[in-house]
Amino acid sequence: MSVARSSASAAVPRERGEAPLLRGPGLSALRIPSHWPSQHSLFAAAIQQASRARLLGVKLLPDDPESLRRFDTSNFGLLAAYTYPQATRERLEVCNDWHAWLFFFDDIADEVSEVGQRPAHLEQLMVACVEVLRGAPLRASATALEHYTLGIRERLRRFASDAWLARFADDVDLYLFRGTLPAAQHWASGTVPDFDAYYSQRALDSAVFTALDLIEITEEGRELPEGVLINDDLQRMRELSTRVVALSNDLFSYEKEVLWHHNPNNLVHMLQVHLSMSLEDAVEEAIQVINTDVERFLACEGRLMRSGWLDDARVAYYVEGMKSWMRGNVTWSLVSGRYCSRTSPFPEMRLL
Repeated sequence: MSVARSSASAAVPRERGEAPLLRGPGLSALRIPSHWPSQHSLFAAAIQQASRARLLGVKLLPDDPESLRRFDTSNFGLLAAYTYPQATRERLEVCNDWHAWLFFFDDIADEVSEVGQRPAHLEQLMVACVEVLRGAPLRASATALEHYTLGIRERLRRFASDAWLARFADDVDLYLFRGTLPAAQHWASGTVPDFDAYYSQRALDSAVFTALDLIEITEEGRELPEGVLINDDLQRMRELSTRVVALSNDLFSYEKEVLWHHNPNNLVHMLQVHLSMSLEDAVEEAIQVINTDVERFLACEGRLMRSGWLDDARVAYYVEGMKSWMRGNVTWSLVSGRYCSRTSPFPEMRLL
């Protein structure tokens, strides 16, 4: 996505760069606590097939052997199963459909040059999708993605309050217009963002805030109370867990985004460009940034506990959900066909 960043809709690049195999600790240096949730839901295979059928039904997923193979090997259902391990079957399906939406849109924005490098055209699609999420009818020229968006909204309405739906749509709006659109503009112009701008942009264009919202609807009665929504520590934990997921994704997707698709929106690439770092040093620095964010997350959790908010089962469930996302994203990325390849610079992700 976005963590939302190969799906069946991705264009095949004309030229693919290849980096040498990294030496040193690499991805094993990520310090995401091993005791955080790591078991996945038993519904993984079932929800993968359910999302596949819906995507074929709206013709967002092309019905050809290669597209289907790429979708199946990406195994988005397993990501949802790792990141929402306690969700009921029906609720997990809609979470996985949203993940699929994010990955298909992300590939459109990041990899399909005739769309991603035309920000004005991309913006029209974004406006249409957000309007559907807010309750607008489909336009006459609605795309397959818009039809898929409508189906997701109709099912979310069965599980969520109007207030939650409004918050979710707001986060989708931020993801698209303050995250994805600036990223597309950098790609179109061939510019590499500076660090401050990138950290803000990446938190939004990862779409992780929207994924964290879904934690609240994975079981009945889990929507957060209004009071905690403005709590500084909980909001900081949302920001930090989002950064951990997004910047971890920059590691896993480095080959696909930077070497294959020449997309400048990647922390490892930025470190190489702005600080003239080698790939090994840039990876080491990126991992240190992620590890520091994990430590800050734990410090916020301690303050939230002392404030008494973790005595509320809804808040405790949400915090565990953020941990599931940080750990589950890493676990899934290391086994998903979306990022593993025969030429990956990371030994952990290089296929034999």
